[in-house]
Amino acid sequence: MLDAARGLVYAAARSVDANDTPNRSRRLVSEAKKFATDSAWQVINHSMQIMGGIGYTNVYPIERLMRDARLIMIWTGTNEVMDLIIQHEYYREVLSSRAETRDTEADAQEAERTSEKVYE
Repeated sequence: MLDAARGLVYAAARSVDANDTPNRSRRLVSEAKKFATDSAWQVINHSMQIMGGIGYTNVYPIERLMRDARLIMIWTGTNEVMDLIIQHEYYREVLSSRAETRDTEADAQEAERTSEKVYE
């Protein structure tokens, strides 16, 4: 998990350093932030499960880490917003790389039949 997070962070940093398109850099940074914060939350949550009730006290730093991890999941854009950014930028990238758009009407088996075309 740590190697995957490191790889995403390095890919985002390389994209920014190489003056890649802003849309691609934005997508890579959002992917890195979302993956890292989700992974941190998962690890800390498992740690809390292992420790039990004493994990909620300030005897161990787990309760502080849990509060901090929750904060970084919502700071500078929630992970749900990161999902939207990732989707938006990915679709923009895919659509701009296409030479021509796909005719979705041609996907239907009997698309040429006039009874299939209803414009109401």
